[in-house]
Amino acid sequence: MLTEHRETRAIPWRGLFAAIAALVAVTLFVRGERIGTPGAGALAAILLVISSAMLLRAVVKTGSFMNGYTLALGAFLVVYPLSAFVHLTGKDYVSLGFYEIAALDPHTQAHHVYLSLALVLLAQLALWWGLAPARPQALSNDPHLVRVRSTLLVLAGFVFTLLGAAGTYLLFSSSGESLQDVAALDRTRELAAGTARFVFISGWLSWGIIFLLTAFLVSRTGKNHPKLTLAVLTGGSACMIANMAWTGTRSENLLAILPLLFVVKKLSPRAFRPFASVIVVGVTGIVVYETIARTTTMLNSGLDYLVQGGLSTSQFVANQVAAVFDWQMGRYPAISLTFDMVHRYGYAFGSTLLQGLVMTVNAPATLLHISPKVPEPEAITALVGQYIYGDPTKTGVVPGTLAELYFNFGVFGVIAGFFVIGRIARYCISVTHSAADMGTLLLAFYILTLLCVSTIPATATLGVYLLATTGFPVLFFCVVEQIVARSVSRLPQSAAGIAFS
Repeated sequence: MLTEHRETRAIPWRGLFAAIAALVAVTLFVRGERIGTPGAGALAAILLVISSAMLLRAVVKTGSFMNGYTLALGAFLVVYPLSAFVHLTGKDYVSLGFYEIAALDPHTQAHHVYLSLALVLLAQLALWWGLAPARPQALSNDPHLVRVRSTLLVLAGFVFTLLGAAGTYLLFSSSGESLQDVAALDRTRELAAGTARFVFISGWLSWGIIFLLTAFLVSRTGKNHPKLTLAVLTGGSACMIANMAWTGTRSENLLAILPLLFVVKKLSPRAFRPFASVIVVGVTGIVVYETIARTTTMLNSGLDYLVQGGLSTSQFVANQVAAVFDWQMGRYPAISLTFDMVHRYGYAFGSTLLQGLVMTVNAPATLLHISPKVPEPEAITALVGQYIYGDPTKTGVVPGTLAELYFNFGVFGVIAGFFVIGRIARYCISVTHSAADMGTLLLAFYILTLLCVSTIPATATLGVYLLATTGFPVLFFCVVEQIVARSVSRLPQSAAGIAFS
């Protein structure tokens, strides 16, 4: 059994809020507002401050910067309000990406900018409502017990580590490309036929490592040797990130690391702060590098753009900083994109949401490399490719869940959708406080991660697909763990104690 004591600490929120408000105001003054959208930059600044206040309130209520509430609200803040602030301020930098076509070109109706801001605020309030109350329910002073079956964790760890390593090897070996080519930061690259099944199998390596690290954390060695624990955690995280590097997607790194961060915070609070510091620095470096690499590639092969485009060095650096804070292309201007798409195609009425669910149903066929039996509706990324390029096969532009919900059901879809996301996150958070078994705890952590890293910024139903594919190991572990638990419960009390003491 793992004994967990719940503690909270006072957060100096007033000083933090004042610092955030001051930083936003100074940034607005320095960068100025975009030409052609008067007042929009100031409104985006106000929206960013409101979102920051909501996030700080969750931090104060929970007594922690790292929990499900702050992760959900923080993810939304970065993806939408911060994106709006970056896009609606600054006069001298060039286009940040594809979505500027819809949001800021001269022919675009200016009122789309303001309507998009209003829609972001409504989505923020709906998410807040769904998450409320942003605090754990009536915490008890009694320790909470979580059953940890170390032997089962070790077995699952070895199995899925081997399967994940094999999947990665098969992906590289069957692609017909060199390792350098496969690992290039190119999201539009198409995989060779039959290799899609190896994509999510390679992701199982992360779960194998997480299972092994979890078993290590609850062992006597993990509890009594903090320096060794930090080294093992850092090494395991490096292996997970290296295994995901071939995708060229920053979210993959977060999907692999965030569940482990939750586990360490839960099982080994003493190791959490130094480990989190290392991970934050490492992942931030990766995100910055990948973002700048993609942005410079879009801008006519990077630094050559300085010469060919007549852009000053300071402007070029400002572009890259803006791209990092805006996640390269952002999600806010994609809302305006869907305004125009609705005008051209009409509302989708759930078809793109259904596509993600049907893709999940077809996942076993993908794994077995047989033709899917269920026809899939057109994905939102295909429709965006058709709108921008006239080619539905160009699926590299991801508009974000807010835009997708509006494209399907309008304003009602945005409000209802983010309320549901908040409710699911709230339920998972409650499970993390009451779970009796480690598998249930890991599953709740992973669903929270999917909501924040995949659902909010990408597409509404992508998380379901990822849960069924790359999340298969934790689902399988939960099932096996429950079977073992029921079998043990039927044994005499003495025998059960011998089996899992």
